[in-house]
Amino acid sequence: MVHIRLILALLATLPTFSLALLQTFQAHPRNYLAKGDGDFAGSIVSISLSDLTYPNTSVASPTAATGSDTETPKAPGTKTSSSGPYPAYMTTDTSLTGHTVFAPKSLPSGDLSLPFVAWGNGGCGLNTGQYEDYLVEVASWGYAVAAGGTPEGAGESARSQVQDMRSSVDWAMAGKAGKAAKYGNVDATKITTAGHSCGGLEAMSRVYHDERYKLRGGFMMFNIAISQDDRRYLLSEIKVPVAYFIGGKPDMGYLNSAKDYALLNAGLPKLRANLDTGHGCTYQATNGGEFCKAAVAYLEWQWRANETVKAVFFKIRSRRGSLVKDN
Repeated sequence: MVHIRLILALLATLPTFSLALLQTFQAHPRNYLAKGDGDFAGSIVSISLSDLTYPNTSVASPTAATGSDTETPKAPGTKTSSSGPYPAYMTTDTSLTGHTVFAPKSLPSGDLSLPFVAWGNGGCGLNTGQYEDYLVEVASWGYAVAAGGTPEGAGESARSQVQDMRSSVDWAMAGKAGKAAKYGNVDATKITTAGHSCGGLEAMSRVYHDERYKLRGGFMMFNIAISQDDRRYLLSEIKVPVAYFIGGKPDMGYLNSAKDYALLNAGLPKLRANLDTGHGCTYQATNGGEFCKAAVAYLEWQWRANETVKAVFFKIRSRRGSLVKDN
């Protein structure tokens, strides 16, 4: 297992799930929904925090788990336009209501192909501004990103659903004829869904039974995995690459991601990376911190076949700086 320096903002700073509605989907080994859409934030693989009573679910209690949780920095850093070759910014777009867009400030030269990332916020909340440093940094490496919600949010009780992430993917897949084209050559053949905590569950639900992803890309889950053992049978329907970025033993996603990882279909490309940070993070650290360094390296490896950044994951001494734990 690759050990990576991942930095995440404190869970306490994120909106709580506070989902009072009952989810209509009932898990059963023979119950495979046609799509991953649902009436619950995080959709078919999600669970509300009010239901996380230990040991009634397989999620590990963050307070009971061991781990030093010492990774730094953990405070908001300096705002920049990123460290990548294409200075980026955060904006909203009337053609994609209820979302925030992150993209290079100027169209990259040479009609550079921009892979697209659909992002879900922690708690499935709608305050995307808390991820500005992180997502601007991703965009600065030649990516277009759309996140559910707005820079200011829409109140603590408001939640996104997986259908919102589908809207952003549809927007990007329109290609050069669509509204996303003004941000550059957004490549409809290179799409990744990703998200933090509940947003990561939306990313998984989004690729479930969606044929468009088979030849395009997979999803990235940050600090989360399926929490209920009786829903892990749904992993058999995942047909695309999977990457888990977890905060080590203090993280509620630690044990569950290990279970998920072991049950993924044989031969499926998969990565599980850890750093002892707990469930929280410093997405607000300058340029997204080491967590963003890991995310960008993964995206560059997957979409641009960059062997230099691939080495970041597997070699202690790499030209771009290793993320491998060396002790």
